[in-house]
Amino acid sequence: MKTKFLLFVIFGLMKTSFGFSQDLTFKLGILDSIQSSVLHETRPLIINLPKDYKTSNKTYPVLYVLDGLESNLIDALNVTYKLGVQMIIVAIPNTDRDRDMMPLSTPTYEVKKPGAEYFLSFLEHELVPHIEAHYRSNGHSTIRGRSLSGLFIMYAFLEKPQLFDHYIGTSAGWYADMRPFFNALIDRAFQDKEQFYGKKLFVANSLADRFDPNQEVHQAMLAFSERLSAELGAKVDFVYKTYDQYGHVPYPSFYDGLRYVLGLE
Repeated sequence: MKTKFLLFVIFGLMKTSFGFSQDLTFKLGILDSIQSSVLHETRPLIINLPKDYKTSNKTYPVLYVLDGLESNLIDALNVTYKLGVQMIIVAIPNTDRDRDMMPLSTPTYEVKKPGAEYFLSFLEHELVPHIEAHYRSNGHSTIRGRSLSGLFIMYAFLEKPQLFDHYIGTSAGWYADMRPFFNALIDRAFQDKEQFYGKKLFVANSLADRFDPNQEVHQAMLAFSERLSAELGAKVDFVYKTYDQYGHVPYPSFYDGLRYVLGLE
């Protein structure tokens, strides 16, 4: 249920010429929560509404932000501001990141109880209906993940392509020992090509990523790109973008991804 509390961020600003500090308070969003029967826990949410939300009767697209820390929500606010778009932003903080983001466990990334299947079910059956019922959504949605949650973006796109309109994964993909799982998932998903019609997918990686020193993830995404192009063609709008001047989670990738999926290029 939605609370009456607002979440604020306080920045300390130092006035060096006068020798004193000043606090700047910034409203980040509304604290909301869902009691999840799928995950058997209460999931906190932070909802940022467009500035004219209360004074207009407009409806808005929704941007779902995985790894919903305050810093990632601030990134989303910065990106939407720079692009000049108004969106309902739903930040989803983690309770057990490894469990929720990982659909499997391998020697490269061991997870005690992989639960991405259940987290995706939570999104589909609880979170999205909650947002659609309680906020003025126009029915268009984008989900963004980074690093481990970027891997989840790939999983969600293949497992439930119809759940969201747009998928953005930055530092996204899988390692070599995860390829059998994802190749089987791709085989199954691409049997029903029509379910991908009209979807947009933006994937970005760094070529200087310290977490991918042998470029296993990059090579996996190159192979995925070739297969998606060959089998789905124009049914999906897809871009795989690499950066060589940034490390893990390239700084411009969120901006570039949202700009692409919203058709602002």
